[in-house]
Amino acid sequence: MSTEQTGKTKEGACLVEIELPHCTASNAAAVFAVLRSAFPESPELGGGNGGDGPGADGEQRKFWVGTVDVRTHGEVECTLELGEPVEADLSGGPDAVRQVQDALAGFYDVTAEPRISGDQEVEVRLRLAQR
Repeated sequence: MSTEQTGKTKEGACLVEIELPHCTASNAAAVFAVLRSAFPESPELGGGNGGDGPGADGEQRKFWVGTVDVRTHGEVECTLELGEPVEADLSGGPDAVRQVQDALAGFYDVTAEPRISGDQEVEVRLRLAQR
């Protein structure tokens, strides 16, 4: 394996994909603000796609995606709160997914439902609720 391939493999092990299906913009902003604080070098957090119609509060629901880079850590300083519980799907290396889950658990009540597990990648669905 070349040095470039090894570098890409190590980088990939530090990245976690996060999806927030059927989530309002304000709830997505709250979750992504926590993750931006916890992992300040994350490349992309907060792109919304499509729409599933308005939520209970009249806000449009979308499918939000992002990538979290767990190689750098910061203090979670977030004042945004969830208006309602949110589902979040995480996928990536086992240690990186655990770090993202732990960061979210430091700010929200988190219930985890493992989806797919392997040696190199895991997928877990989280239910996040404001404390």
